Amino acid sequence: MLGDSVFTADSDESRGSQNERARRRALGIYYTPPEAARLLAEWTIQSKGDRILEPSFGGCAMLAAAVSVLKDLGCQDPSGQLYGFDVDAAAFGHLADLGLDNSTGNFRKQDFLLSKAGDLQVDAVLANPPFVSYHRLTENQRQIAEDLRQRYLPTLPRLASLWAFFLLHSMTFLRMGGRMAFVLPNAVGTADYARPLLAFLGTKFEHIELVQVSERLFIQAGTDERISLLLLSGYIPKGMLQSQPIRYKDVVRIDELETNGAQGVSSSPPEFGTVREKAVAALAPFVGPTLRQIDVVASVQIGEVIGDIDFFVRPMKAWRKLGIGPNHLVPLLTRSAQVKGLFVRQRGEDGDHFVPYLLLPPERRQPQAITGYISQYDEKTIATNRTFEKRTPWYRCSYETTANAFIGSMSHDYPRIIGNNEQVSCSNAFYKIKIVGDNFEVADWLPMLSLTTPLRLSAEILGRVRGSGGIKLEPSDVRRLLIPTALPSLPPEQFNALRNKLNQLVQLGEIDAAEQLANSEIYIKPMLISAQMMSKLRAFRISLTSYRLIKPSRLR
Repeated sequence: MLGDSVFTADSDESRGSQNERARRRALGIYYTPPEAARLLAEWTIQSKGDRILEPSFGGCAMLAAAVSVLKDLGCQDPSGQLYGFDVDAAAFGHLADLGLDNSTGNFRKQDFLLSKAGDLQVDAVLANPPFVSYHRLTENQRQIAEDLRQRYLPTLPRLASLWAFFLLHSMTFLRMGGRMAFVLPNAVGTADYARPLLAFLGTKFEHIELVQVSERLFIQAGTDERISLLLLSGYIPKGMLQSQPIRYKDVVRIDELETNGAQGVSSSPPEFGTVREKAVAALAPFVGPTLRQIDVVASVQIGEVIGDIDFFVRPMKAWRKLGIGPNHLVPLLTRSAQVKGLFVRQRGEDGDHFVPYLLLPPERRQPQAITGYISQYDEKTIATNRTFEKRTPWYRCSYETTANAFIGSMSHDYPRIIGNNEQVSCSNAFYKIKIVGDNFEVADWLPMLSLTTPLRLSAEILGRVRGSGGIKLEPSDVRRLLIPTALPSLPPEQFNALRNKLNQLVQLGEIDAAEQLANSEIYIKPMLISAQMMSKLRAFRISLTSYRLIKPSRLR
């Protein structure tokens, strides 16, 4: 449970560094850029005598900035005024490099969420907590989070990410009037669970400012997260009856804050929040009579968990060079780019599959080529890979082909649903959509429904914006995507003509044209939604899409 985390280097392509990157991603370990750390330290630290806590100091970027600011303010020896927690022994190696003396035990090798403040009361908390979603938490972490949720904020949804509990627990270390500055994922301004959290913080702090940063400062470090800066000042432990309003600001570059200062930012909500709220209100009257969630007609499950996709998934030509034939290879969709239209195609123009192949060895009597290939895998890596640990044998994963369609966990242009007309499977970069009950006619429509404005707009509302401009959907989000309660009654020839036309538009990259055609045939002509209302919904969708892709479109 490490921190001082946002971003990590990604240049070494050796298997050892791949494992290290995977470990860091699993724990939410990324290192704070110096410019961001310095900005937050300058905002947080008010005098040379301030005591500062970093609850997950990791690479010590925050502590380094705090040392620099304290010395600029006239503090000769900051060691006695800085405190921190971390569970990684490597993190403590950085302290000496900063000239920090830990003989008094100010820096503890302990999980911060299991710590107790005791007599330690600090003037400020300066933090970059782990970016770990609920779905990636271990059972032990979930139990710790649940205990903290019950202790501090029982109304907080159980699916809250780990950073939310760092925020809540940090307040117990803060003196009255104190300040906190957190580097957080953009989910703090968009996730459903963030709303009650921010409202609660509004009863504990006199001033709350949320700065959303569009600049992808950390993309070279291998992260797709955009960040927000949460600035809290004027701590009141007993709380206030009325939650204080949040002051928002959107900036493209972090140096805008260095120029203008973080305080006194605009009191108007960010464009995303405003449009999102209006979009939710516009959709609400249609949910039930006209729109329903996908989970009414289908289940949503994660794709096959491979463990090491580069080792087990290759094109057919690559397997042939290794002497491994097709008898133990099965097609596996791993990237959306492998499908050009609405459906998985079995073969491309070159006679080979568009999708690569998963090695699925037999449980007994393996061909020598497969045995030799598998034996190359490093034994230490096998022992430390959590996916391999759960499988017997470690090298054989599940492969199930009954999904009616697939949808990517990450989307950019739109949340494309890909029809599975060839009975293949997908990696866990996708979710499997399986029709339930007597709703089989929906299966043929699903890829076309993903082009429509109601589904795309619901995805923009539910998804979490990532640094690449994509939106991340969890399985629970996919289940809530909106589709029509009734499908058009088209003769087979008209249905095929519509599907072929939409498929052609998608292959050509004409997604906007496909959206408008799908809207017309699926919603407007059947009089489920009027053309005027669909135009309004589409304007909301375009604005939200433009926001995450950092385009200048504005909804007025």
